[in-house]
Amino acid sequence: MNLSILEKIPERNINVVLEIEPLAPLSMVSELPGSYYKTLKSPDKKMLCGLFENILGWHFDLADRKVIIGELAELRRKQAKKNPQLKFIDRTKGSTYVPLLMEYFEIGLQLTPITNFYDDLWSKAYRRSDAVSHPKGTFNISCNLIPLKRELKRSKKNPRQVDDKALETFFKEHIEEFPQYYSTPTKREYLFAKGNYEIQIKIDQNLYKILNERLMTDNLGYLGNSEGWVNLNFKEL
Repeated sequence: MNLSILEKIPERNINVVLEIEPLAPLSMVSELPGSYYKTLKSPDKKMLCGLFENILGWHFDLADRKVIIGELAELRRKQAKKNPQLKFIDRTKGSTYVPLLMEYFEIGLQLTPITNFYDDLWSKAYRRSDAVSHPKGTFNISCNLIPLKRELKRSKKNPRQVDDKALETFFKEHIEEFPQYYSTPTKREYLFAKGNYEIQIKIDQNLYKILNERLMTDNLGYLGNSEGWVNLNFKEL
């Protein structure tokens, strides 16, 4: 994986228009939500950063991204001795996604298509550290555990449920046979765009070049979440 572009001082020296063609309904959630995932009408800069990294194949997990960000922050600190504007800014606010290309482009005027909104249930992978709450949320467990679980002590308040203390002990003894995550239905807002987005961008020449090269062979990214498939096209001004 070639990350050499991150070693170079960002220069937003090309003006282009990014045309985004939605191929599926979009759900672009910008902040950490509660029980309702509300979408934005158009993508923000952080989402475009994720879209670009997705096109480039930069599918790094959070741990690797933190290592890269640490090295990048140190590099920018050294480069800032000559150029104070290069002070590194933490961009992690709002989600666990840590963007790597935020310094390499700026967004300007956006033209948005006509949109219709609707709500749907979205299946979210969920995990609880509590040894009682997590096994209560796991609908699917190893078939070997089902008869054993049925023999556990019942709750005095609700005999149809297992006693919490008995369930906690049972979970800890058989933790390797429980799923690490479980799905929970979550209400999420989607939009259907009747047309394309057009966004003016000032972008680093090197980033623009490698994105265009990648789009020639792999023009299928996602915007907002992994269901929001889009096609991209750059037009120079």
